[in-house]
Amino acid sequence: MKERQKPEEENALKNEEPSDENEPKGADDNGAAEEQTPDFLLRTLESVRKERDEYYDLLLRKQAEFDNYRKRTLRERDEARVAALTEMSKELLPVLDAAEKGLGALSADTRDPKLAGYRQGYELLLRNMRSVLEKFGVKELPALGEKFDPSVHEAVITEATDEHEEGRVLEEYRKGYTISDRLLRPAQVKVAVPTPVDSD
Repeated sequence: MKERQKPEEENALKNEEPSDENEPKGADDNGAAEEQTPDFLLRTLESVRKERDEYYDLLLRKQAEFDNYRKRTLRERDEARVAALTEMSKELLPVLDAAEKGLGALSADTRDPKLAGYRQGYELLLRNMRSVLEKFGVKELPALGEKFDPSVHEAVITEATDEHEEGRVLEEYRKGYTISDRLLRPAQVKVAVPTPVDSD
């Protein structure tokens, strides 16, 4: 038979057994407890909000940069288009001038069938050329009878007269044009000036 342990030995064994209550809590337990504190949660929330605001500001900046890039690209494309149309129109205007002079040389009431055919051909050519130029944004500048404007008119000759207001355009020698509200070519005109006063 086994001998029964004495009460003193049983008490000694109990004292040697580890006690969970007396053991210090580990670092993990402390961290888990800290994560549940209101201060920690508030700091975490503030950090998340700050990060959110930073990303939102970055998004706004990138969006603004893209909008500026898109506008700049469209503006540069339009400017390149107008520049190309301007060069082409400048080449066409002398042809238009020649056609207008040719039409002006033909009498409107001519009875010669051949000359009448030429006139109709010039008129058709001019209509088509003007239609094409209008599609490109080319517009004719008003000149005859207008007040002289040095920004769109070129005075090639003046005429002293008391019958017309000073600075009035009396005659147009070459038509002027604009393209997309920009001056393509100034109109060459004759301008009225006052008659000199005789000092005698």
